Amino acid sequence: MPIQRRSIVQLLGFATLASAIGFSPAAFAAKPLVHAIPSDIASLDPADIRGQQDQEIGVNVYERLVQLKFTEQKDGTLMADPVEVVPQLAESWKVEGPVITFKLRPGVKFYPTGNPMTSEDVRYSFERLVRITGNGKNQAGIAGLFKAEQVEAVDPMTVKITFTDGTGVPTAVPVALTSMKFQQFAIIDSVEVKKHATAEDPWANTWLIKNLATTGPYYIANRTLGQQLELKAVPNHWSGKQPAFEDVILRITGNADLVSLIKGGVVDYAAEGLTGRQYDALAAAGFPVLHGETPSILRISMAMDKEPFIDARVRQAMLYAIPHDRILKTALAGRGKRQVCLYNPEDPTCANSYEKYKLDLAKAKALLQEAGKPSFSFDFWYSTALPYNSDIAIIIADSLKSIGVTANLKPTPALQLLDAIRARINGADQTMSGMYLNEAVIWLNDPSTMTNSTVASKAALSGVGNWARYSDPETDELHFKFRNSSDVAARTAAYKKIQAKAAEAAATINPLIMLGRTIVINPRITNITFSQDPYARYAYMKLK
Repeated sequence: MPIQRRSIVQLLGFATLASAIGFSPAAFAAKPLVHAIPSDIASLDPADIRGQQDQEIGVNVYERLVQLKFTEQKDGTLMADPVEVVPQLAESWKVEGPVITFKLRPGVKFYPTGNPMTSEDVRYSFERLVRITGNGKNQAGIAGLFKAEQVEAVDPMTVKITFTDGTGVPTAVPVALTSMKFQQFAIIDSVEVKKHATAEDPWANTWLIKNLATTGPYYIANRTLGQQLELKAVPNHWSGKQPAFEDVILRITGNADLVSLIKGGVVDYAAEGLTGRQYDALAAAGFPVLHGETPSILRISMAMDKEPFIDARVRQAMLYAIPHDRILKTALAGRGKRQVCLYNPEDPTCANSYEKYKLDLAKAKALLQEAGKPSFSFDFWYSTALPYNSDIAIIIADSLKSIGVTANLKPTPALQLLDAIRARINGADQTMSGMYLNEAVIWLNDPSTMTNSTVASKAALSGVGNWARYSDPETDELHFKFRNSSDVAARTAAYKKIQAKAAEAAATINPLIMLGRTIVINPRITNITFSQDPYARYAYMKLK
């Protein structure tokens, strides 16, 4: 995945630029790193992640048995390998078919309790994953972890995990090991967490939503709800390494003028909250703007169980009316490209089944006429956390007007929108319907995650992101039969058929634009990370 860097430093030299934007290296070195985030944290519990900001902080305050493998690029950025992992809390492991045995790293302690990390902490952490309904349970299932009994604490420093398919048959799950680098598989201090369990909350979910039980590398020193979180580096971290930035501020910028904050040196790092035009303006002002083709994909879903989107022809008409080129040029300033695969572009099962949905207003009108719905209106939902969402929604709504359709724009604060989404998925509240615009990230170049989350029918072990209420028995049968199959040809054929059916239904998680990851930074910072999970990793960042 190539990285592009544009910086006036190459023309002027750093000294001139430093003077131009008003800071001194000595003063900057003493400053905390300030990262602008669009909305507050909803949950700190690795088993109950509720939004992008939860994941962003999760990669910095928790650690896992394994971690991403990064390789430094010529421009100083770090690119993660999409599959390979390296040791973190585990010092080694042995793979024997469906069984992976991990040897834990000795001498690791939780902060601030000082409790030593043992195999029981790992076992308990993974038991919570499969006991608590949430994002963690879904991700555990992708990896082939469904029941607590699959995790065995062999001795204080050894953990054995037997991975299975959905029926409980031991299976060498293709993505088992690489899945364990993700946030949900964080190892928590079981001794401390158990102190906060109650009869009503046996897994201390309420406590962990607001508190940490971690090995580092950062802890939360202060938090002001709706304003900012202050992270501090864990003293004497077990790794023997301290990050270059001892203090990190996550500043919730909301509707603030983020461009002014960056130019004024108030914010050092931003990857959300800016439009394409604003990124261009900052690049022209001398701030490095980095872009990586990470799998952040803009998508729309339509509530296929309610009017006006019950008829597939109506949903297809919406896709034929999407002006991809206008979105790319106007809202994203040319960063990104059209996405035509349900899964990651690098996924070997990709069938590019959405290629047919090119802008064709005449075809869209014809489909609406055929369906008996030449004109109608619907609610169009999106988060206000990302300003380009509004630009994109307006562009789409304008195009839909030309085919006789009115989109009632529903810009909604991120946490409020998340509550509404979950309520609809879980059947608690049916207020939200119509169409939903969101940015979704598939962490694996494998079809299992996206299919299990948003394409498979809602069930105990699947469909946790199926807002559209897409349901197809053949899709479910193919997914659960082949998700962990070692028959590459049959598995690929199964997922290509799933993609064809999803594209024809035009309901759930329809791909529009491959957004990638665009970051603007203070010119004094290097070692920015790009990975499939699109989050900042503060421990890697350094001063030039």
